[in-house]
Amino acid sequence: MLKSKILMNPFLSSKQVREVVEEFDSPLYVFYEKDFRRNFEHLNKSFRRIYENYIPAYSYKTNYTPYICKTVKDLGGYAEVVSDMEYLVAKKIGYENKNIIYNGPLKGPLMAEHILKGGISNIDNEEEALKVVELAKNNPNIKLKIGIRINTDIGAGFVSRFGMVVGSPEMDRVVLLLKSQPNLHLVGLHIHVSRARYISAWQRRIDNILEAADKYIDGNPEYIDVGSGMFADMDDYLKRQFTVDVATYEEYAVVVAGTMAKHYVNFEKKPMLISEPGTTVVSRYLSLVTTVRATKTILGKNIAILDCDIHNAGETCQMMRLPYTLISCGDGKELQSPVDLTGFTCLEQDCLFEGFPEAIKTGDIIEFGNVGGYSVVYKPPFIQPNCAMITVKEDKSFELIKRKETFEDIFKTFKF
Repeated sequence: MLKSKILMNPFLSSKQVREVVEEFDSPLYVFYEKDFRRNFEHLNKSFRRIYENYIPAYSYKTNYTPYICKTVKDLGGYAEVVSDMEYLVAKKIGYENKNIIYNGPLKGPLMAEHILKGGISNIDNEEEALKVVELAKNNPNIKLKIGIRINTDIGAGFVSRFGMVVGSPEMDRVVLLLKSQPNLHLVGLHIHVSRARYISAWQRRIDNILEAADKYIDGNPEYIDVGSGMFADMDDYLKRQFTVDVATYEEYAVVVAGTMAKHYVNFEKKPMLISEPGTTVVSRYLSLVTTVRATKTILGKNIAILDCDIHNAGETCQMMRLPYTLISCGDGKELQSPVDLTGFTCLEQDCLFEGFPEAIKTGDIIEFGNVGGYSVVYKPPFIQPNCAMITVKEDKSFELIKRKETFEDIFKTFKF
């Protein structure tokens, strides 16, 4: 067995990768729990050194695998959800409503339960405001709290479809409407723009939301929620593909937490600063192990067919080349580089890595890194059920945390 050049920081040896494939099959997700914990705590400490009242609220939509969400809970993080399904995941693993943030442009019926139980929710539009006011009217003896998602120019170069524009007639109407109900209190603001990860955009983000809070919230806000969209801890191979400087947690903290600290320096009770990391904390710490099942050459183009597809590999794979480790353990015909690594589907666009720079044989195993975001929870069943997931424990043992789906899992939702 020969291991080729590695373009990701390896967590498992080539021998261990072969062992997990033998035990749990391929393809397979591998969650590196110890390293995830270390990274999450790194983010937390970077902000709390500057602003003590900081809470990271993990973005469930990124990857709502219950084991990962429970790990965040163990580390003191909140849950940030955008659907009733994610809300129920948070409740099933033991979250109290006060530690759940319910966002999103179209919330489900359980938003009412969440608000009545003291949870944080940030409304996106005027229709949601009307529903919340009606909820308050129907429960006059309960003090309800609510927040608003704002939309403001942070220099991202595009118009976000979420939230309400600061200073707009809609925003002004909503604020007046909320404040007209005596048992309903506007206590915080929220902003999130995922496509602007550079530092200057984050400075504008925190400046704009604090200015809006001064304008719309009476007295001391309970929280300022800056959303997410920070660069993650990543392998150098991935980092070199960005055309802008990849900021560190410490650099984000200086801008965001530092500005908060200055703004509320004279406040005895300082508002909670919330961010909503998703890919930021989980992407690097989930990998995808896949096997080359066939190779061929078509009109001079070398093609290797893997037993996964592009959706297994997540959002990053569709924008950049993923870091990888190739374990050369196959005994089939060898193709020389470059090779297009394609998925098992019958779709032309199902290519995980165009121009893979290594020789490939049928039976070789590839571990792709940085697949934690929008992969396992984003993959449609299509023509194959989703694969299993294991976690690597402190003692390097493995535990199954999501079984492989079956055809029956998919069939049972249909009428035959």
